[in-house]
Amino acid sequence: MKYDTIIIGAGFTGMAAAALLSKKQNVLVVDKNIYYGGRSATLTPKKYGWADVDDYYLDFGHHLFPSGNYLDFVIKHTGADKYCDIELINMPMFYRYKDFHKPPTNLLEKLTAYPFMPFSSKLRINKLLKYAEKTSFNEIKDKWLYHSIDELYDHFNFDEYAREIFTDGFVAGYQTVTETDKLSGGDLLFCMKAFQRGIKKYKTPLFASRGGVVNIIKAFSKIVEKNNGKIMLGKKVKKIIVEKNQMKGITLEDNKIIYAKNAIYAAPVYGLLNIVKNDLPDKYIKRLNAAKKESTNLFLVMGGSKKPLLDKPIGTWIMIPKTETKHVDSYYLVYEFDQKLKQAPNGHFLLNFAVEIKDMNDLKNPEELVERMIKDLQPIFPDFNFKKDFEWRVHHFFPIVDGLRRTITWHGKNRFGPNTPIKNLYVAGDSCYEFSTGVDGAVSSAIFTVEKITGEGPIFRNG
Repeated sequence: MKYDTIIIGAGFTGMAAAALLSKKQNVLVVDKNIYYGGRSATLTPKKYGWADVDDYYLDFGHHLFPSGNYLDFVIKHTGADKYCDIELINMPMFYRYKDFHKPPTNLLEKLTAYPFMPFSSKLRINKLLKYAEKTSFNEIKDKWLYHSIDELYDHFNFDEYAREIFTDGFVAGYQTVTETDKLSGGDLLFCMKAFQRGIKKYKTPLFASRGGVVNIIKAFSKIVEKNNGKIMLGKKVKKIIVEKNQMKGITLEDNKIIYAKNAIYAAPVYGLLNIVKNDLPDKYIKRLNAAKKESTNLFLVMGGSKKPLLDKPIGTWIMIPKTETKHVDSYYLVYEFDQKLKQAPNGHFLLNFAVEIKDMNDLKNPEELVERMIKDLQPIFPDFNFKKDFEWRVHHFFPIVDGLRRTITWHGKNRFGPNTPIKNLYVAGDSCYEFSTGVDGAVSSAIFTVEKITGEGPIFRNG
């Protein structure tokens, strides 16, 4: 049997593409794992092999879903919303000067928020927010995509207060890196537009899925199966078959051959080096090897507790800037999962603490790194005893959070895809051509690749 499109990877990228394509095409999804999700899986600590705990559900890695953007659109557009329970997440908070601050959503809040900040700083921030909201997608793309965040800050006369809250309070959350001299200013504006759209539509910029992020992927799988598509888990692709520079199909590890008109590689793009390297031109291979060094990382401490971090549950993200910590050279991303997500037993709380690793020597003694993180976090959350209040606690280093950081040298036309040098072989994901953050960016890439294959679109019109 010959498929219209084979998709390699059953994570958000692959399953979103499959859900979109399967309406009109005969689609096959193949993944080496026996579970859905890839870097967006949701499993118990026991199934991850991290702890003997099977009543908590951990999302693999770090995921901020902007409401009202690409992922939200594809969920509704494909009908996947019938098969998963979407929950809005409370507004994230920013910790500074011994207090937790909520981002302003109206004029009065903009004037009174962040009392530590001069009024002139607030005016500059408001000017940038208005610019992001009112400026068209194409104008931002043309003017700012290949200019750095620092250049954007300079253009709007940002002082140290405005730079800190934007960098450690926003950029860190959606990028997981804070190299403002290298990161794209246009990318910041795209992500700010997405978050503003969510606030306008849903009163919050964030959403999640009850039971874990993987349930959205499983909802996509139901759409694929409903449309008579096929999904093969636990099947590793050994090779992509290429004849006369044209993709013809795939060979599985058991040497089974499956033919298709098109193929989408929906994983970090440098994985192509393992299954099709001999058919790629040297220049493309060189770019893949360079991209391999540009992924982002996080070190996470995860655990379960019978009590929340503060005196009352917060059920959202907290961004902590570097200026508030001294034992680890990083901002902190803290996430107390909302109890309505049902990822912890009733009356219990799933907690997540993340830092960026700049010096790989920190990983030589991860237990010592955890102790340093606790020294930073304990004064910020004095009601929570990091030594005694965890029922269980694990730590894990995630070497690939975003497959390819969105710097001015790795954005827009400089990213990979949707096409490759091999005819009918396409790529999609967070290392490819995209215009958003994290999973939402990966789904935007899936949309662009589907449009390229079908010749139809735009599927989603970004304002």
